[in-house]
Amino acid sequence: MRGAKDVELADLLETVLLRVGCSHAESELHSMVELDLSVSQFRCLVALAGVERAIPIHELAELVHLTFATAGRAVDRLVVLDLVIRREHPHDRRVRLVCLSAKGRQVLSGIDEARRRGLLAFVRSLDPADRARLHAALAPIADRATTPSLHIEEVHA
Repeated sequence: MRGAKDVELADLLETVLLRVGCSHAESELHSMVELDLSVSQFRCLVALAGVERAIPIHELAELVHLTFATAGRAVDRLVVLDLVIRREHPHDRRVRLVCLSAKGRQVLSGIDEARRRGLLAFVRSLDPADRARLHAALAPIADRATTPSLHIEEVHA
């Protein structure tokens, strides 16, 4: 019986996440279209937001699972749009380092703000009692998600 309940819960969770995720996806798609970015270019932009330092293009390619050539072309476009800064490595002139520009950070911040507004709109659309139950259910899960990562064995238990 547990398996059927797990499947039912997974289906319900998928329904909620799809509803909530649609606003995020719509925001990202709107930004991509507005900036005339390809999916690869957008993935590079987002990946660079997740690193604290300038990184070589080959590392960026590995992060987003692209070939070096594809990542290089994506960076070329992002540099033209002033979303990314590319510079020579100080110790190896063959290596180019890339990082987000101030404009790139601003664009991603706007996307994050739109995502947050979408989540807030979803929460506010809920009945107050449902909102309270959702909060009570998610708080311990979110608390656990901020602790060190689960081991695979725990997930399958």
